[in-house]
Amino acid sequence: MGKRVIFLLPAGSTNPTGGYKVVFEYANRLVADGYHVSIVYPAYLFKVNEGFLATLQHKCSAALRYVNRGISKKYSGRNWFHLDKRVDERWVYSLAGSLPPGDVYIATAVQTSVYLHRHQEIPDNRKYYLIQDFENWYGATAQDVLKTYHYPLHKIVIANWLKKIVYETGETCALIPNGFDFTYFKKTVDIANRNPFTICMLYHSADRKGCNDGFRALDIAKRKYPDLQVNIFGVPPRPQELPDWFHYYQRPDKETHNRLYNESAIFIGTSWIEGWGLTIGEAMICGCAVACTNNDGYLEMATDNETALVSPVKDAEALATNIIRLIEDDDLRYRIAEAGNRNIQQFTWENACGRLESVINDNTEA
Repeated sequence: MGKRVIFLLPAGSTNPTGGYKVVFEYANRLVADGYHVSIVYPAYLFKVNEGFLATLQHKCSAALRYVNRGISKKYSGRNWFHLDKRVDERWVYSLAGSLPPGDVYIATAVQTSVYLHRHQEIPDNRKYYLIQDFENWYGATAQDVLKTYHYPLHKIVIANWLKKIVYETGETCALIPNGFDFTYFKKTVDIANRNPFTICMLYHSADRKGCNDGFRALDIAKRKYPDLQVNIFGVPPRPQELPDWFHYYQRPDKETHNRLYNESAIFIGTSWIEGWGLTIGEAMICGCAVACTNNDGYLEMATDNETALVSPVKDAEALATNIIRLIEDDDLRYRIAEAGNRNIQQFTWENACGRLESVINDNTEA
């Protein structure tokens, strides 16, 4: 009988997100390898440093959410991800209650690590903490985040910059870079056959994603090259302020998502902070030349003038300069796209899942 692995997520899975996608990819591969996997979603998750009245209101809202989504199944990752039917999903009011019996419990966020730490009935050698970003949001300060790194949980980080932070606290961790699904994303249009004036980017409403910087950079490039067109995709409805030369696709399906990347000669990554460069990696798989910011998550796969052209975060003018360089210099654009495509091949889910299995087996059997 395979080990029972329990992932603790911070909320229901209502919309596509990178962190949840990572968990779902692991879940699918673990069940294929004979593990029994449960994913637990809570309706209520405490907010760090929240006052009594806000907490009471938060709990009441969560109670309604627990009932409504429990009936509609809107908490399920299957609403947007092809999750293996063997993966068990649990919708609970709170992670403070009893959890499914398991051999391995994996917290996937700052708040879920607090809950797992407090479950004293679970031996410490069965507790893990998958750190996918420096999560000083949702009411948590940097100090709150660093405190969780001192919990006696087996820590796993997805990127070198996160490993550095954990080690600076005096703790240790295992580094397991994320993978990409090379059966989902593919290069179907030759790099040299793409229109250099077609650019792709992700839209997200959060400030930290830097989309307004991207819009300013694209406007600068558009003034120089009126033929510029942009393929943009995201989860929210089309932003009203987008000009008509932005072709917006809300929650594109697999075929459309691949087409957008493959139609585009250039992909721009605009984030100020990322745990991992998910979209720039997908774009590299599909043959785009990447121009991106120098946040630490992107730099896991973006090396300036080798696999991408890199500019400082929040610097729209520098990003525009790199976009224009890629438009004007065919040889540079081809070289960056081809090098990015070669480099990204090392990041497979097979490698990532194999390393995760080694980590959880080594610790739980110790």
